[in-house]
Amino acid sequence: MDQDDLNALKASELKMMCKERGLRVSGTKSELIGRLMENQHQIENGPINESLDAAVDALLERHGKKETKKIKTYPEPTQKDDEIPIEAELLEEPGPTISTTETELMLFDDDSPPVTPASKKKPRPQGADQGPADHPLKEKTTKKEKSPKKSDPVSATTFRVTRIQVAAGLTVALLISAGLWFFLQRDTSFTAQPIRYGDSVDFSIQQSEINVEGDDMVSIIRDSLSPSSFDQVCSEVDVDISGTGSVSIDRGTDSDTAFPSDLDHRGAFSVKDAYGRTSLAVKQVITHDLDLDLQGKTWRENGIECSNAGWSLPENNLIISTDSYRHISDKSVLRTDTSLSFEDSDGESIDAVLTTFGTSVMPGLGAISPLLSIPLLPMDLEEFFEDTVLHEGASSDTDDVWTWTVKKERNDPVHGYVYPISISHDEIESCFGYLRMELLVTPNSPWPLKQTADIRLDKSLATSQCNVFASAISDAALPEGRLDVRVDMTVTDRTRGDNVVNWYDDYESKPSPGDDRPTSAGKKEWASHMPDESLERVNLEEIVSCMRTSYPASDASVALDGGGYIWEATHPLGTKDWNISWVDTEDNSGWIHLSYTDGECTIVKSGNYPEESVNWDKSAIPRTLTLEYLENRLFNQGRYDYVDEVFSLSYSSLEENMGYRALSGEAEDISDFLSSELSTGVVSFTAEREWTESNKDHTFNVAIDATNARAIGWFQVTTESGS
Repeated sequence: MDQDDLNALKASELKMMCKERGLRVSGTKSELIGRLMENQHQIENGPINESLDAAVDALLERHGKKETKKIKTYPEPTQKDDEIPIEAELLEEPGPTISTTETELMLFDDDSPPVTPASKKKPRPQGADQGPADHPLKEKTTKKEKSPKKSDPVSATTFRVTRIQVAAGLTVALLISAGLWFFLQRDTSFTAQPIRYGDSVDFSIQQSEINVEGDDMVSIIRDSLSPSSFDQVCSEVDVDISGTGSVSIDRGTDSDTAFPSDLDHRGAFSVKDAYGRTSLAVKQVITHDLDLDLQGKTWRENGIECSNAGWSLPENNLIISTDSYRHISDKSVLRTDTSLSFEDSDGESIDAVLTTFGTSVMPGLGAISPLLSIPLLPMDLEEFFEDTVLHEGASSDTDDVWTWTVKKERNDPVHGYVYPISISHDEIESCFGYLRMELLVTPNSPWPLKQTADIRLDKSLATSQCNVFASAISDAALPEGRLDVRVDMTVTDRTRGDNVVNWYDDYESKPSPGDDRPTSAGKKEWASHMPDESLERVNLEEIVSCMRTSYPASDASVALDGGGYIWEATHPLGTKDWNISWVDTEDNSGWIHLSYTDGECTIVKSGNYPEESVNWDKSAIPRTLTLEYLENRLFNQGRYDYVDEVFSLSYSSLEENMGYRALSGEAEDISDFLSSELSTGVVSFTAEREWTESNKDHTFNVAIDATNARAIGWFQVTTESGS
């Protein structure tokens, strides 16, 4: 090939040529061409070794050289033996064929190519990298001689070729034949690639949207972003989404592990778990930089009814970064740290940081919330498919909740050879809408190269096939209204890491199940409130005893005397005050603010909650640890670095409280422990701090399970002062 022929090839094809010739395959296209030209020059001008001559003779003999009738050689005294030309006749016949018994070496021109398997388009060998490199090498033809007259049944043109050219042509033919054989023999099945330290993908999100109808649904977004422009949103919200993102498995260094014994698992990170113990985890980092165009409806002037008037807020920006830590010994989520920054089109901004320990982070949707994280990042194929062998026609088992099918491999114009996979969630289809996904996957990536997620949540769509469990989730956790989410995600760049993550490996410093955890002996039954027993401050026993003695006719005292209890109590730190909320056996509820001085208490304020705000259910309240124990564990033992940092700050407009809440039923996420929407069965110890810094208002909340001292999580919200 000359340089023009090489220029016409793709870089991937040049790399394949370099690889076949034992040359380096790295570098730019021009470097690859230069490398090939230099190699060709060395071959054509250097001595031909005996092995090459022997190979050429063997190839010629295999293709009938000894029986060739029309090929004659004419030695020229002035030429070397390896440059002896071969005179051949170029034959042109309609519909020619070549068999193993052919006695002539026939070279056909471009108008009449021989019909052989090698002339067909060859599929990609299994296991090759995706993209342009997957295409087989194209066979280049020499410039055609002047065409003979077409009136002649057989016309011939004489030209000269050297032994090297014949050898090169036969070698290319054999390479193509070998590639075709490899394709026919290959196993097209594969299993999902395991995650490696250093793996990463960048992706783009385009033509995606979220549509929310119904004020109960809208309130999830409105309440989570308040205070912001979303405070005026009601009934309907439409969000157009575009932007970029990335997923990576960070490779930790030796300094990222706390114990020398953990260096056997290089790449992992030492991280504090829900009990403040150091555990070894794999760190995944997810980022999103999204542009949001918003429109919908807003309130009437009375602030109660939603009007038909529309609003539009274009050019909003949302930046999210999430660090997720999964325990290397069992793949469970130990901890998730998320930072969020939202700036609306008016320039108003809200920033938040959120840390959770093995719980979902989307408030208001409970058990449904993990499903809604699916559109936001590429699917972990190994986690979803595990060791299932994927091939054309592979599908899920009939009793699986997820239904999926692998379709025929195809050549995508952007990503090369890929397998399309369709996925849907059966229980959602039966109970409250649908969750459908379309993936393009390759054997060489742990994430899809393209992912389209289409979700609708609307419990009015429930069918008779909805089972009891899914129906209960729908009724309890899913608000009235409809939520539609469609996100199209395409990988724009990807990097493979080095060492594979060794999941399910134990490590020497791993905490045992009982390490640094309270025993059942520390739990106590409730009387009329959660036990406190602190000796360092005015405790809850003192304030309740004083109230019942000094104000026996108060609604709070009457409720407690009649079998009621205190479901929430808050103590402003640094004071002798308590603000307690009560409920009686008839589901009446209220609150009372008491101040305690020199053994006497004073009612600062009191009031009642609306009817049916709280339900009495004392039998559902479990035995708990004491407030004094949980307070010391959170503030005084250096377990949670960020909590220590927040409560050591000294800024103006400071307010800080600690206390507890009793919730009926099971809490699904951190918002349930901190919100005012009550159910039964869970008690949490809580602490809160508010302060102002650099014209920004900050609010911080942390919650701990009062039954086992396990941290649920914390979040901090930052807004412009006065907003």
